[in-house]
Amino acid sequence: MILQAITSCKNLVRTGWMQSGVPPSSGDTVASHSFEAAILAYYLATELSKRGVKVNPDHASAIALFHDLGESLLGDLPKWASQRINKREAELEAFKEIGVGEDLFAELKNGETMEAKIAKLSDRLSTCIEAKRLIKRGYSVERIVESYMPEIERILNDPNLSLLRETVNEMLS
Repeated sequence: MILQAITSCKNLVRTGWMQSGVPPSSGDTVASHSFEAAILAYYLATELSKRGVKVNPDHASAIALFHDLGESLLGDLPKWASQRINKREAELEAFKEIGVGEDLFAELKNGETMEAKIAKLSDRLSTCIEAKRLIKRGYSVERIVESYMPEIERILNDPNLSLLRETVNEMLS
């Protein structure tokens, strides 16, 4: 089951891009997004650690790496659908079926640990960075950036995560 899940993530183009007019051949996949989010989580957690915040970069990275694995069974649900169904419950069922990462997904969704907060930030940051790449290539995905920026700002209001504001702003410039 795990190899099937990995293969699905490698082949599944993220839905939001296609709904915004980006052809499947130009959109990133769930796997490439998760990889980028995991690297960003490790980097950001390391930066926080250097500033005296108690955080485990490996764990933050693992949460980010696994955060969308449930989509290997569910598909990448568009925001419209996610607002109308219990996506969290469906994703949890998918993680149970896959048999790995359920605890990491639950930690992310609970959002209480510093590692989970960093993983969430990294997920949103990866999406905005990809949107900016696509904008440079001529795709009109500005609304995705506009919809994610308030959440990034909200996450950065955390007293510890606010230490990353300059770093995040540099990444988004």
